[in-house]
Amino acid sequence: MDGKNGWSLLIMLLAGLVIGGFLGFYLGQYPALSWLNYGKTFGLDQPFDIDLGIIHLVFGINFNISISGILGLALGAFAHKRL
Repeated sequence: MDGKNGWSLLIMLLAGLVIGGFLGFYLGQYPALSWLNYGKTFGLDQPFDIDLGIIHLVFGINFNISISGILGLALGAFAHKRL
């Protein structure tokens, strides 16, 4: 696999994840599709804070993985393979 295919795969996976997350958020409001929004959030609850006097750094990351995001990720991989 060359660099171009690797980057295009990453872009397709991220696009699928983001689009799947949006669809899950909006479609999950309907009772019949609420299962799309089921998931788990993990990461840092409290940001990691470093104060060096002249520079103040704050690090934090959270991941929200839902069923719709996973489906979008799979569709992104499928779309990359088809292209």
